[in-house]
Amino acid sequence: MGAGSGAANPDDSLLAPSLENAPANPPPFRAPGEAAVPAKRFLPPGTVTGTQSRINATPVYGSPNGFGAGDTGFDSSNTPHGKRRKKLTQAPPPAGPTTQQAETTFAPVPNFAPPAPSQPPVLKPPPPAEIAPKKAARRPGASLPPPPDELPISNPPPEVHPLAAANRLGAVIAPPPPEHFDYTATPPPTLPQPNTFLPGTLPERLLPIAETDPYAALGIRAGSFLLLPSLDLNGGYASNPERAQGSGPGSPYLTAVPELRVQSDWARHSLTADIAGSYTQYTEGLIPSLNLPFLNSKIDGRIDVTRDTQINLEQRFIISSDNPGSPNLQAELARLPPNQDVGETLGLAQQFNRLSLSLKGTFDRATYDPSELTNGQSTTNSDRNFDQYAGIFRVGYELDPGLKPFLEVQEDQRIHDEQFDRNGLQRDSVGTTAKLGSGVDLFGSLTGEMAVGYVERTYRDPTLPQVSGVIADGTLLWKPTGLTTAKLSASSQVYETVLAGASGELSRDVSVEVDHAFRSWLIGVLKVGYGTDDYVGLPLSDNRFFLSIGMTYIFTREVQMRAELRQDWQNATESGFSYTATTFLLGLRLQR
Repeated sequence: MGAGSGAANPDDSLLAPSLENAPANPPPFRAPGEAAVPAKRFLPPGTVTGTQSRINATPVYGSPNGFGAGDTGFDSSNTPHGKRRKKLTQAPPPAGPTTQQAETTFAPVPNFAPPAPSQPPVLKPPPPAEIAPKKAARRPGASLPPPPDELPISNPPPEVHPLAAANRLGAVIAPPPPEHFDYTATPPPTLPQPNTFLPGTLPERLLPIAETDPYAALGIRAGSFLLLPSLDLNGGYASNPERAQGSGPGSPYLTAVPELRVQSDWARHSLTADIAGSYTQYTEGLIPSLNLPFLNSKIDGRIDVTRDTQINLEQRFIISSDNPGSPNLQAELARLPPNQDVGETLGLAQQFNRLSLSLKGTFDRATYDPSELTNGQSTTNSDRNFDQYAGIFRVGYELDPGLKPFLEVQEDQRIHDEQFDRNGLQRDSVGTTAKLGSGVDLFGSLTGEMAVGYVERTYRDPTLPQVSGVIADGTLLWKPTGLTTAKLSASSQVYETVLAGASGELSRDVSVEVDHAFRSWLIGVLKVGYGTDDYVGLPLSDNRFFLSIGMTYIFTREVQMRAELRQDWQNATESGFSYTATTFLLGLRLQR
């Protein structure tokens, strides 16, 4: 029977009994005056039920919302009660022409729309550059976001000059490493032994501990140069400043130590300078007076002729004096006589792949001021004035980027202004020095240069014996941990003397310094050193020891405070030259 036939099916009551008339499903209650609910519910057109024939009928799968729900209880369609009652009372819409659908029992194939063309993701702009801590924003060359408002005149943004330097990676010149008396060749002939300086007479620069020191001086830009000025103001007490036999009278003292370091920022060539001076003032009236200046000035230049050829220049100027208690000093002195050393160096260096050659010529002029006596008279020291000419040849080979052994040979000649000294001796001499050493940069923690060799000096006067012995020169820096740095220094020199029967003074010094950072702003310093002075031709020989412990408190990049306690001992083979001395120092360092 067709789907559109109106004839009644006698099996309807058996196949689909009316639930509304069943005793188990009584009709719902209704209010008085409310219309009765029709007994027959109308389903949406096209719905297949058990009472209709399924032949030639297009199956419709699924059920409409609310189908199967009763007249009471939960309504899954969430239809309000009033609207549901109204919908049940409405008659079904009249049957009309329907569109013939294809007869199938399969679900229709979904019609997927083509995907939209992909669009590149829109990246958010990066956040503006930010520098932390805020102190870093004041460094020259710092990359900062543009200020939102115009800065006041007293706070201009950081700049880097020249403009070529501003475009370089980092745009910051590394400050020159701290080095006092780290001369590649033999030190100048009048520079005092490094272990004999009174605490506070040299600039106190800490060893580099961390790769990036948060308290390192930033310097001042001056065109294409970086200037690093500093000033040390110290006050202390010395128990035996005159280095008298045993333990002499003590005295408080004050020192002022200005310093200026300069480094160029050029694509080619180089110019560096280290000028450090000091003046020491004792409050007690010591005799002889030890109120003296000291100056050590060194200017180095390098001309890059080609990539492998360089011309090296150096100019130095030194003002110093003999150490208190030295046997070279006269008796009845009112004050220690200062001396001066003016020197120049001209050299040529050539690189042949891993082989390097260098040749240098040096000249030093040493002069001594007259000695002022306590009786008001003065005596000349012109017999101590001399000129030194030297030639230095070095050949090195790079076995590894961190290991560069070398051989260095030096020939020099000293010519005095006067042929005979105060004792009638001819002190002109010729010296030969040979050293074997290496520059190292190993393990990322050991750097520097150290050489060991032998020196011989022959004098014109036949009565003066030859000076000879093993020597060592150089500096090694070791960083065993991120908080500790150690420095090993060695220095050797043959000094002139005026002692009758002695040809020269062979001095050798070695020292070790260890700096440890308990905090980034609290540095402990330990120094220990040993030195010998041999007066060849005489039985006089000195053995010097010192031990120093100190602490440095860093307030800011510009201000530091330090305290130091040092003990010195000297044991001499002859009486009158042995002593002990204790020195305490408290100082303030200002740097930029």
